[in-house]
Amino acid sequence: MQLFSILSVVLIFAPLALLFSFTPYITRETISFGVTVSEYNYYTPILRKLRKTFAAVSLIGNGMVILVCLYLLRSANEESTATIIGICTMMFIVYWVALHLIFHFKMKKLKGTLPTAEAPQRVKIDTTFRQNKLTYSNYWFLIHMAVIAAVAIISILNYDALPNVIPMKYDLQGNVTSSVPKTYLSVLAINLVQLGIIALMMLVNWSIKTSKQQLTTTDPAQFVTKHIQFRRKWSLFTIITGLLLTILFAFIQMNMFVSNLVLLTAISFIVPVVIVLGAVLLSLTGRQGGGEIRNHQEGSERSKEQPVNDDKHWKLGFIYFNASDPSFTLEKRYGIGWTINFARPLSWVLLLLIIAIVVISIVLSQ
Repeated sequence: MQLFSILSVVLIFAPLALLFSFTPYITRETISFGVTVSEYNYYTPILRKLRKTFAAVSLIGNGMVILVCLYLLRSANEESTATIIGICTMMFIVYWVALHLIFHFKMKKLKGTLPTAEAPQRVKIDTTFRQNKLTYSNYWFLIHMAVIAAVAIISILNYDALPNVIPMKYDLQGNVTSSVPKTYLSVLAINLVQLGIIALMMLVNWSIKTSKQQLTTTDPAQFVTKHIQFRRKWSLFTIITGLLLTILFAFIQMNMFVSNLVLLTAISFIVPVVIVLGAVLLSLTGRQGGGEIRNHQEGSERSKEQPVNDDKHWKLGFIYFNASDPSFTLEKRYGIGWTINFARPLSWVLLLLIIAIVVISIVLSQ
């Protein structure tokens, strides 16, 4: 039985399943499955029932995927474990996307039957918003850089002590399953991946700071404080995540010199679990943009004011494509976090960069 693999599935997939299932509850109160609605309509019984149905179907489906994965891992060998987890991950993602699209198109049909107010759409902007400290400084990443530099220097100074063939991956019994010839590039390759990850994290932190301002239509003055807190807590999470990943790769690199498979396995297990659990915890303790998570609101407190309807720019409810919008980053419409304006050419360069970093990281971990 692959204990670490099973624990990883339970401690990573299960929280993610919970987060995905309750995503409709943590989006803005003016968005329902990627479709613009008024706050009043968001709390109508028909949309509340739609959210409950989505959560139930999602939990059942994701739960079945997890159980199948655990059953297959029960008797899996070292070689088949990665394949099983990979296939289950794809099933997990495909099921979630398919479920979102089904409910998105169902919501689009429902929108025409919902009551609408005659009041015109209005955009509210806080002109002093950018004067606030929206994120933590990217200078905090100097700590990450210092760790990378220290490990790189140690690696260079101890280069001659390394064998001509460097082990890169082990099985749970301590046997080498992957190795590469010793070169300065192979020894320092992990540092290059670390730098790529840090660059990506700095870009994310910058995106949180510069993303398009979005305020509530009912009480922007009160909401702005919560919105700033929302950006700052995710900025801090980004910095901490970058540091944890830097430490993880540092342990992998130092394992070339001082082999400690027990410690390396523990770190490789703990870091992803901590990151996932942290993201899930932050997501489930606050609505997108900083609002409160709730599924019921008194009728007298609901705003019938129609938010700006930009549904035509959101393809399938979660892909933003608007050539007339100068914004490069903005809040996700579905879920927690930020996305990019795919009408901007730079967004595709960024996407390719992210894919490259992920692919290189996977190749080096093989």
